[in-house]
Amino acid sequence: MSESSAPHPAAFFPAGTARDPVMDLVRVLCVLVVVVGHMLMIGAALIPGRGLVVERTLLETNWIGPVSWIAQIMPLFFVVGGFAGIGAWRRLEASGGTAADFIRSRILRLARPSIALFAALALTILVMHLTGVDPVSIRLIGIGISTPLWFLAAYGFAQAYLPGLATFHARAPWTTLATLAAGALSFDVLRFTTGIEELGLLDMTFVWLFAQQLGFWIADGWFRARSRATIAAIGAGAYLLLVGLVGVVGYPGNMLDNLNPPTFAIVVLAVGQTCLLVLAHPALERLMALRAVRVVVATVGSRLMTIYLWHLPVLALVIGVLLLTPLPTPAAGSAAWWLTRPVIFLVMAGVLTGISLLLGRLERPSSAHGHRASDWSTGLAAGCMVLPSFALIIFGLGFMVAASSALILTAAVLLLRPMPARLSESGPSAVTP
Repeated sequence: MSESSAPHPAAFFPAGTARDPVMDLVRVLCVLVVVVGHMLMIGAALIPGRGLVVERTLLETNWIGPVSWIAQIMPLFFVVGGFAGIGAWRRLEASGGTAADFIRSRILRLARPSIALFAALALTILVMHLTGVDPVSIRLIGIGISTPLWFLAAYGFAQAYLPGLATFHARAPWTTLATLAAGALSFDVLRFTTGIEELGLLDMTFVWLFAQQLGFWIADGWFRARSRATIAAIGAGAYLLLVGLVGVVGYPGNMLDNLNPPTFAIVVLAVGQTCLLVLAHPALERLMALRAVRVVVATVGSRLMTIYLWHLPVLALVIGVLLLTPLPTPAAGSAAWWLTRPVIFLVMAGVLTGISLLLGRLERPSSAHGHRASDWSTGLAAGCMVLPSFALIIFGLGFMVAASSALILTAAVLLLRPMPARLSESGPSAVTP
């Protein structure tokens, strides 16, 4: 298909169209897979003479590599985010909203739940230091619970770029998609040939924006216009290319190892998972026809970011409490350890339910009464959104990083407050309330 023959967005996703309930289901399933995966991945024990030992149990199994080609669902999460995001942007734009309005709403829904998390982490780390907990143990705990927080930066800047990339997509969909894929591959080549691992951080831009862009193609109906055989062939081709990248080029066979920093393998995986999603859509649509499923998806979906942010701290809390009790601690990876996972999951679910009931309201969209926040403050707030994740990558999770992250994200929220009318109306870009 040529650039000019690409389906026009309005033809498949007119302004005001309701969200696809299947995509809401997939978002919930993606986070559930992450929660279960981390629960199975992390094991801890107090060993005499060694103290606290944290083991990544799941990564030591022989079968996790092939399973990760399906279960590594972060690419799919960004695809679904792209689908939902472009629909929200088009509806907002049709009603007279601006890109700054869209970015503001996205940043607020990420930043406000994150403030509560980082403030709690800072307090917890401070208490552990004051009560004499071994600093090495504190560092190990920090490494474990901060693992998924790279998502805040990646998803934040992906959503901030969405209005601009939606414009590129409308004008040149193939060129935009190919440019993002080429950028990801180029930085992989530079990283692997020079040995400079820091170059991989630049891949975060190209890889996750590529995955988000695939969501635009779903929203525009490109995949729906193809036959199931064609979609299956594209998906099979993507997975065959992935086999070549692993077997010939030398990319890690475990897709979890391709995540931080992301590699071109994640780009290919995103294509394969998108095809699987499209093929599974009819079955998922029938599943969403059940009222009980819709209720669960709506309830969990309204608190999804809170669950994602807090699931590892809650897991660390549950494991820590168990280690302090006289209950026997099975060796990580043993049969007894695997048998205890369902119990651990139920306890985690209970604690997460309580936290989500308390803090889930922070995810609700805020209505800006009066005038919009300025463009410069919106851009600065978006920049603040990515700083905590990079601080975690560089310095690790300590008291200063957690406390400063809470303050930086608080500044982002304050920057996004609507301007007073007298300031807004004094400039050339004034808008009516």
